[in-house]
Amino acid sequence: MANSNSFLCIDLGAGSVKIAAFEPNDAGGLTLKAFAQQPLGLPGAQDAVREGALKKALATLLSDPAFASKKINLCPPGYQVFSKFSKLPPVEAKKIAEIIQLDAQNNIPFPIEEVVWDHQVIGASSDSELEILLVAIKSELVDRVFNTVGALGKSVDLVDTPQTALCNAFRHNYSELGGCSMVLDIGAKSSNVLFFEDGKIFSRSINIGANAITQEFATEQKMRFPEAEQFKLEQGFVALGGAYQDPDNPQQAAISKIARQVMTRLHIQVNQTIQSYKTQRKGGAPERMFLAGGASVLPYTAQFFAEKLNVEVDYFNPFQSVSIDPSLDLEELGRVAPAFGTVVGMGLRSVFQCPVELNLMPKSLLDKQEFERKKPFLAAAVVVLVLLMFLVGFFFQQVASTKRELLSELNAQAAPLTALQSSLQPEESTLATRIDHATRFGEMIQDRFFWKDVLTIIRQSLIETERDAQRQYAVDSGLWIESLRPDSPGVNLTGAAVMDTWEDEEEEPSMMMDIEMMKRYGLLPNGGGDGDDWGDEEEEASVDDDETIVAKLTLACKGVNRTAINPNANNALAFNLLKKLQSQTNYFNPDETKLVGELAPVSESDATFNFEISLRLKAPIQLTESEY
Repeated sequence: MANSNSFLCIDLGAGSVKIAAFEPNDAGGLTLKAFAQQPLGLPGAQDAVREGALKKALATLLSDPAFASKKINLCPPGYQVFSKFSKLPPVEAKKIAEIIQLDAQNNIPFPIEEVVWDHQVIGASSDSELEILLVAIKSELVDRVFNTVGALGKSVDLVDTPQTALCNAFRHNYSELGGCSMVLDIGAKSSNVLFFEDGKIFSRSINIGANAITQEFATEQKMRFPEAEQFKLEQGFVALGGAYQDPDNPQQAAISKIARQVMTRLHIQVNQTIQSYKTQRKGGAPERMFLAGGASVLPYTAQFFAEKLNVEVDYFNPFQSVSIDPSLDLEELGRVAPAFGTVVGMGLRSVFQCPVELNLMPKSLLDKQEFERKKPFLAAAVVVLVLLMFLVGFFFQQVASTKRELLSELNAQAAPLTALQSSLQPEESTLATRIDHATRFGEMIQDRFFWKDVLTIIRQSLIETERDAQRQYAVDSGLWIESLRPDSPGVNLTGAAVMDTWEDEEEEPSMMMDIEMMKRYGLLPNGGGDGDDWGDEEEEASVDDDETIVAKLTLACKGVNRTAINPNANNALAFNLLKKLQSQTNYFNPDETKLVGELAPVSESDATFNFEISLRLKAPIQLTESEY
């Protein structure tokens, strides 16, 4: 049975339906309880037959007991949603609503009475013009969805848009990023480009999606669409061109070239959008790119856009700041995560105040929804009022007569209590001192176990990085620790927890190791490498010079050289490990956790490369007992 606080978020995409069950947690955040997706195939992108495919997919997904909650947040596919950013001249506050109404009538490409629309003021330009985001969807499309979910016993609380939901998910997970970031959400029928820069937000829809790859391949190979889609998912990739050799399988070679052609058309539109953002919106050039959407995971998509746009490309992880139920398959979640950005964005709307809050619920349904919420309270208020009127008269006399008696009794009881309070004050002072000592002693005990947690996080990050590389390049990618040394003089780490990256993944790392094993893993202060550090380090603050405190660690790693597979493979491996460590904000300071220098040249003797990461602990570790 579903928790009463749980709710569902459903992304009704053109290519598939994505669903997730969420619950608010005790920390005030969001916890993912279940997730799934159901492909729609070609009918999902064709309005004439979409409704039937959607009903079938929803019935299949909602039959799972994990999705038993009645409350739903919905998001229609991007190609059905009209969105537009516009600027309004500075006017009196009372005239803003009137001007926005006129702007909607002039810009929405349908009669205003045939659509559900909403807007939000998202900021002001340097010349005091209002920045407005306007969204709309045809009413008949919303009605169809409401009828479908209503027949399945569900009620809709929110109708969001892919762009705004993705915007909220990105702001929540990557709020620390500065400069200009770009998100490319590649869907089945259309794609969205979003820009984030300081407080500025901008998006544009592009009518190019991954279905174009499938359709062109099916036509060329004389295959049915479902067969071509399955082949794309299992064997397709984006050809990198140039000196890269075509695969031996002619069908695989054909679909890789078609994928490159479609991605090239998409890149042209993305590049035009970048230029428009820089000239018309006065934005900066993107410093980094995040890939999202189910089609973005096609192999070598990231490398293609990194080459074309000359920026760092990474995959968008919407679950970075979301708690995950321990029962879920993390490997499967990691595989589909880029496609669930919209789902997470809708989930955040039910827990947080988000940067963009639009709702395409019809007004009549919103009014009904609000009344249904208030109806139990109104009924209860009437009942309470009647009871109060009846009881007030009865109790009034009783209260007046007993008040004097109680006052007399309380005065008599207060005298000895006042004397007792005075006698207890010295005991309270002693107790407070002992509580303080106990607290400080508990903190000392906690620090003894902190090393295990830190080393476990490092080990997990190494394993996940290896898995990511294996999935991306389809070959084993070895990555291990050369040394882990403190950046504090005179620190003795004897007895610290040590990890062995070659141990079985299910085993817990050893908590205590002898001196020889510490030397083996480079955990002694003077162990772990004979070469110079990468780059010059600035002089640290006084806490780093304290011999009794460990505030920073230097993690020296070695990996198997994979530049023969992809020239950027080694860099990608190092950056991926860095990002995973930076995400562990409970243990490391992300702003001061960074790569040290550059990757060491590939060793010709053993075909490996070296790199170091400086880890700034969230809280320095006191190695000696504090004196009270």
